[in-house]
Amino acid sequence: MSALMGKRVLITGAGRGIGRAIALAFAEEGADLVLAARSADELEVVACEVRATGRQALAVPTDLGDQQAVEALAAKALERGLIDILISNAAFSPPPSSLIDLPMDVWRQTFMVNAGATLLLVKALAPGMTKRPGSNIIILSSIRGQGGTPYGGAYGSSKAALNQMVKTLACELGPVGIRINAILPGPVLTRMTTDFLPDNQALFDFYGDIAPIKGWTQPEDMVGPALFLASAGARKVSGHLLVVDGGLSATNQDAFLPPANLLT
Repeated sequence: MSALMGKRVLITGAGRGIGRAIALAFAEEGADLVLAARSADELEVVACEVRATGRQALAVPTDLGDQQAVEALAAKALERGLIDILISNAAFSPPPSSLIDLPMDVWRQTFMVNAGATLLLVKALAPGMTKRPGSNIIILSSIRGQGGTPYGGAYGSSKAALNQMVKTLACELGPVGIRINAILPGPVLTRMTTDFLPDNQALFDFYGDIAPIKGWTQPEDMVGPALFLASAGARKVSGHLLVVDGGLSATNQDAFLPPANLLT
């Protein structure tokens, strides 16, 4: 029997990229899914892919930046039954800007999508999760929340808030039987990443090979960590920030030689 057979899982940001990869993997492991994202068309495609595995999928188009929409998502999910696993993956990254030039409405939107929506879903789903043995929460955060992020400070700050949230909620929810952990990717080859890269193959290749383990990290590289954290094999793992970045955050950048073109 598959590890997640019969589990009910809510996944945000499920229309493409990491969310889609995790959704399909969890379905293959026997989970029934509630899928949320802004794009109804992309979401329905993923829902159809899930149903093709024989599992149930409810697609709920949702603007994660809208509190009422997030609360409605939780209510629709609970209509199907209590949730065993929440995977909060939806994210918003605004155009590059220094923090001092960043409009406050963009700051608020970034925090609402990346952190506020997660907290709203936890608040709505946690009471029922306490009745589901093995229930747990997985948040897709980022290594950007662990250090300075020049010209990406709103995104990095929101991810730092998520990392703090994981540790605090692990303390608060552990006694009632809910585990919570985060996966912290480095650069992943998704549309969010490529939208910020100019049409420059050399620069694209540079960022793809910036980590010690060369080559772009793919959305599917988050599947194994997510399956582990969701499983009974991680029953004593909570409050953990699992870095999946090809070793990027292990590097001490000033200890490495600069690019060869700078040494000529």
